[in-house]
Amino acid sequence: ALVLATVCLLPYLNKPFLIDDPHFLAMAKQVTQHPLHPMDFTICWNTYYDDCQKAYALTPGNALMGYALVPTVLTGTHEWVAHLTQLLFVWVSALAMASLVLRLGWSRWHAAIGALLLVSIPPFLPMASTAMPDILATALAVVAIERLAAWKAESKWSQGVATAVALGLAGFARSHLALLLPLAALYLLGSLNPREVIAQIRRQYWLWAPVLGGICISWAINIVLGEQHVAPPPIVMGWWHIPHNLFSFILYFGFPIPLAACWIANRWKERRPLNVLALAVLAIVPYVFRWDEPLAWTMAIAGFGALAHQIAEVLKKRLPIDLVLLLWVLIPLPIVYYSHLPMKYLLPCMPAAILLCFRWMEGFSSTAFRFAAIATVVCSTFYSVLVLRSDAEFARFGRDSLNQLIRPSVAAGQTVWYPGQYWSYWYAPLAGGKLTSIGGPQPNPGDLLVVDVYAAGTTSPLARFPNRTLVQTVRHTYSFGRTMGAGIGLYSNGPRYWMWGFGQSDLDRYELWRIDAK
Repeated sequence: ALVLATVCLLPYLNKPFLIDDPHFLAMAKQVTQHPLHPMDFTICWNTYYDDCQKAYALTPGNALMGYALVPTVLTGTHEWVAHLTQLLFVWVSALAMASLVLRLGWSRWHAAIGALLLVSIPPFLPMASTAMPDILATALAVVAIERLAAWKAESKWSQGVATAVALGLAGFARSHLALLLPLAALYLLGSLNPREVIAQIRRQYWLWAPVLGGICISWAINIVLGEQHVAPPPIVMGWWHIPHNLFSFILYFGFPIPLAACWIANRWKERRPLNVLALAVLAIVPYVFRWDEPLAWTMAIAGFGALAHQIAEVLKKRLPIDLVLLLWVLIPLPIVYYSHLPMKYLLPCMPAAILLCFRWMEGFSSTAFRFAAIATVVCSTFYSVLVLRSDAEFARFGRDSLNQLIRPSVAAGQTVWYPGQYWSYWYAPLAGGKLTSIGGPQPNPGDLLVVDVYAAGTTSPLARFPNRTLVQTVRHTYSFGRTMGAGIGLYSNGPRYWMWGFGQSDLDRYELWRIDAK
């Protein structure tokens, strides 16, 4: 797993920053100046606001990545430093996953496959090629549960301390991982019977010390870092997001997570063909009635069947481990009211989904299991490489376009402005551009303004400058698939449900405008 991840990621060591990378890099710069106030800085992330805002007013905490990127900032903010940092988190995740599988009683073969599945199922590797906190959050989640399993079995205080630190920091990496704290407390129970639970707490009250330690660490972080918030700001919340996000959440367990496939195989092996038949009938309905995105509906129906089965198993057997795995994969569910719910938010839950797959494949022969596991790893890796390749093309398009539009004009003595700090605009000031916003400096007549048409969306800054002339346009046609735009959304499920696909868009362009009058 370590070799696979390294081989896939090293070709993209110098991949340009994009999407949310500038936000976390700006956070890292803030940490170098004010270590206890990582989000107390102004940023013009004006996809939601018309003006610049404090970083903590735009997003929930997630500030741990700012600290993790401090070495990147101190060494010159080179892309390869950030990506090597991510590779370290990838290695930790893979090692912890293999150890967790062994501690839960599976074989060395299961441990190897578990680590391989974790790194190969997308978007693990694509997110490891960014400067975003999802791989760090995944590493903390799997380390926390692995160390907790070690603590439960051996009760060494070094294991307890590691558990407390990982649990306390997890919610600081991705806010919804604060739910790992009650999940960890539940994992330590030997039974779901209330009387037995009370008896165990009286007999082994010290067993929950790492959980209490994690709560204290999390509480201390939120007290010391005053602007650290768990809940997202109101501008990015709303009940109207729930249907789309809930549908996406269920779909992910049909694809790319192979949970539904393992459940279908289990039902067939257990001679429950009616379950499979009912699923097949439901899957045909979207095609018969010509619903929009019929394949997405099929995957969502399959994912719903897998989750419903696991819920039924918990109610039937009442085993703590079944409940823990179920709740672990459901950790992102409470954030369906957020503005989007991309697959990357489920990465910290991937270990639980893999363990559920192992449980449902227990009745198969070792040969059948190994064939299915290797085939899944190969197909997932192939898909991840496609995503990596197309995303790198997307990132290079932004960086190269800004250099092409800004550098020659600046060298000729002209002033070039850019309208925000998000997305590929990280490279605008490096090329010599100046930042403009509603409450900030404004271009003068004769100055130039560069605009990313796709990133601008409905908040295009061109509306502020009605008197303008188009000077130059840089367009791009994707060579083989894309990760954002034209109904594809690796970083957001807003456009649609797929992380990679084909399609061209007229929005795939950067424009350079001359301001004729204020």
